[in-house]
Amino acid sequence: MKKKLIFLCILGLLYNEELLADPITKQSDQKTDFDTIIVTASKQSNKAASSLNVSSNTISQAKLEAAGVDNTKKLSLVLPGLNIQNSGNLLFPAISLRGISSAQDLYSPAITFYVDGVPQLSTNLVQSLIDVDHVSMMKGPQATLYGRSAQGGIVNISTAKPNNLFRGYIDGGGASRKGYHSRVNLSGPLVEDVFYGSITLLRQSQPGAFNNPSTGSHRLGGSDENTGNIKFRLAPITAPWEVNFSATEDRTHSTQDTYLDYKKTHSRKLLTSAGSLDPRMHRRTHSQTLNGSYDFGDWLLTASSAWQQLKYERRFPYGPYSAQSSEHWDQNTQEIRAATQGDDRLWDGVFGLYRLDIDESRKTSTTDSSVTSQSLATYMDGTLHVSQFDLGAGLRASHDKAKTHYGNNSAWSAGDNSDNQVLGQFSVGYRLTPDWRIYTRVAQGYKAAGFTITPQAGTRAEPFSAEKSINYEIGSRYEIDDFQLQSAVYYTHTKNMQLYSGPMGFQTLKNAGSANAVGIESDAKWLFTPGWAATLNGNLTHSKFASNVTADDYANNRVPFIPKYGAGFSVDGLVATSMGALMPRIAVNMTGPLYFDGSNQLRQGSYSTTDISLGWQTNERITVTGYINNIFDKRYRTYAYARGNNAFAQFNEGLTAGVNIKVDFF
Repeated sequence: MKKKLIFLCILGLLYNEELLADPITKQSDQKTDFDTIIVTASKQSNKAASSLNVSSNTISQAKLEAAGVDNTKKLSLVLPGLNIQNSGNLLFPAISLRGISSAQDLYSPAITFYVDGVPQLSTNLVQSLIDVDHVSMMKGPQATLYGRSAQGGIVNISTAKPNNLFRGYIDGGGASRKGYHSRVNLSGPLVEDVFYGSITLLRQSQPGAFNNPSTGSHRLGGSDENTGNIKFRLAPITAPWEVNFSATEDRTHSTQDTYLDYKKTHSRKLLTSAGSLDPRMHRRTHSQTLNGSYDFGDWLLTASSAWQQLKYERRFPYGPYSAQSSEHWDQNTQEIRAATQGDDRLWDGVFGLYRLDIDESRKTSTTDSSVTSQSLATYMDGTLHVSQFDLGAGLRASHDKAKTHYGNNSAWSAGDNSDNQVLGQFSVGYRLTPDWRIYTRVAQGYKAAGFTITPQAGTRAEPFSAEKSINYEIGSRYEIDDFQLQSAVYYTHTKNMQLYSGPMGFQTLKNAGSANAVGIESDAKWLFTPGWAATLNGNLTHSKFASNVTADDYANNRVPFIPKYGAGFSVDGLVATSMGALMPRIAVNMTGPLYFDGSNQLRQGSYSTTDISLGWQTNERITVTGYINNIFDKRYRTYAYARGNNAFAQFNEGLTAGVNIKVDFF
């Protein structure tokens, strides 16, 4: 094993692949004290109501690394209340937060993911965490702060900026089922005090645990990935401005459309017909971002442009046939924002202009389709500080346009649509003591009107209306040096739901009534002794379709992919020894029962998983970590659908063990 790991590290150097622009964690940096609850990614001062009167979490790069979180799908391990599962494969994750789920519309998730403030394409939400500094989550609608409205909340991934500090590392590792990864990062000044750059390269293979009896193939259900990122930063230390450019290339290949007998939890054989081919998916993504900022002292002006191009081809067994589709996406966004900064202000504010263009096209064996959509928005959010009170209010106005064209050789259809939306939010916070504050917040969110990318040839092009929601929340936050506790109760009403229904691979969208979600959540962090920290979180959620839902037999049923409850507990430690620092960790996560369909016929019961790891920092530059995830080998369904009288399901892979080695260059 030792020779294999050394080889993998060398392989990483040869292929130039790895992550992170932060230096490897030195023993002095490997503290177990926790991250502040206040979200600094909130686009304005951390004294503003948008930062204080909201339920939020921030996780540092060191905490992500300790928990083994190296891609967005694993963020649910460290962000309380967030649930992420594949819905077929990594192109369409089913994401839920606070009783709102993306399973209703996989192409327009209710929870928006950002990388450095840039919204990510829905088919690119599952991606590796490249060069990350920290990850922040804000719960509830954020329409008056972010250019792209988010009903359930936002997750913002903030990457590290290159600067005068030389940084770099390489790491590699092996895991169960012949999995491996190798990564490399270099960052530092190209012209001291003026111009900086970084490069990060990653190569990894995560084979699955399933086999296809029709072809004899094994280790299906996994993915292979090659990713590279390069950054340039022009920021003279004497100047009040800076300009940043980032480009990322990702190529991912997966065999994740593995569908088994719904009832056979421990099976490893795909339920396929004779002659069925192996599932496969190829995704290629290009991302470029150009942004700049100017510091006026009390105000910070920023401007950004971002482009994403994505193309994928997908094939998976569907009864006696193989369903095939391909899609091409082009997205570009522009945003200009001015925000106050600094402390001891009477008021704070942020003002922004935002533009989004998306062109998407899809090809299947029966229908070719295309949808073009555009959004223009202006938003503002302000805070008035009055003694112990912080009063917040915001407004957003947007204009959305969409058009579609679809059909086949015999019939074509076309349509266009436009819509205007005005949304708002209001919050009040009160400091009971310097360490304890309470707040209440009311906020609106929406998903834009438009057309489905999965229509049926020969049908009329009918647009769906905007889906709108309103969230009511009461919360509390308590913070002292070694303890943090935040809690909230909430109620969300959603109307004109854009429901995503139909047979697997051929779903369409339509408005179909309302849903209501009510819940309570709490999470705590405690540094209970020097070098040791514990976290505890829990939530209860009741999310149901209303009686006016017209889609199928969904009325009064539970909204799919939303667990009734969830809980998590972890302990991280740091033990100094004569041979180096030891860093033990244990984490237990519990997921309550949930349904996979709006008819509430396909159910997964509650389950829990336990992960353990032990890191050994041999010196300031070398860290070795061994881990076992799902140590009790708990098996459970992650996705399910019905076809005729048969039910199919995807299952987790069970216990996974591995070893990582990380070497800091500087």
